[in-house]
Amino acid sequence: MDTEPQQQALARTDMYEDLIDRLILFFTTERFQADVASGKKEFFDEAGIVDEENQQFEMRMTQFLEWYLFSRKLKDVGLTPAQYALQLEDFKMTSAERPQFENLAATRHSLFEFLKIRGEDIHVKDLFLNKKIVIPNSPINIGFNRDEIFDARLIPDGENFHFSRSFCFHPPEASRYILGEIKRIRKSGDASEEEAFILKLLKMRYKYEQYRHLKLEYVYTNEKKVRF
Repeated sequence: MDTEPQQQALARTDMYEDLIDRLILFFTTERFQADVASGKKEFFDEAGIVDEENQQFEMRMTQFLEWYLFSRKLKDVGLTPAQYALQLEDFKMTSAERPQFENLAATRHSLFEFLKIRGEDIHVKDLFLNKKIVIPNSPINIGFNRDEIFDARLIPDGENFHFSRSFCFHPPEASRYILGEIKRIRKSGDASEEEAFILKLLKMRYKYEQYRHLKLEYVYTNEKKVRF
């Protein structure tokens, strides 16, 4: 049976999912169709669009929508949709909801290493920040493996964090390449490279699924070893 803290965490997660759905509905209307179309091309261009019958389809679309809301800046505004919503008078939110929308606008996208589960708390390490983070009473607590680096989004909520809905787990054999690139990016000090690299890895992950006959090092690499 769920404890009270677990129930509260689940309620907070559900609340954020509802707010994310409202952002999706608003920023995929005809008014933003040019951004949606160019965003889809940018996101799916290299990795290809997954067929609706594919078991990865739902997660793939979730990854795109969260990237569109929280990472990609609208062409004529220079803000992400989540940030822009805070400025728009016609995006409806109550005064009580505004802090939660501000939290969504500050969502942290990074690459993580799973450390452990203690009780209902998930312990991870943000590899770009080189910092350990605890997600308390997480309703998402399965599917993690210490051998896999994964990308995820953390929604700040006071001193706590919540996972958003999108995840991408990379094969353990890719860890050496990923950690090497993270080290290079951290050394460069250019934080803008972080998001570009996460998107690059996402495309590599789906290429690896598509071209199972290839060795992993032919996909997770900066060298053009194979013409796809």
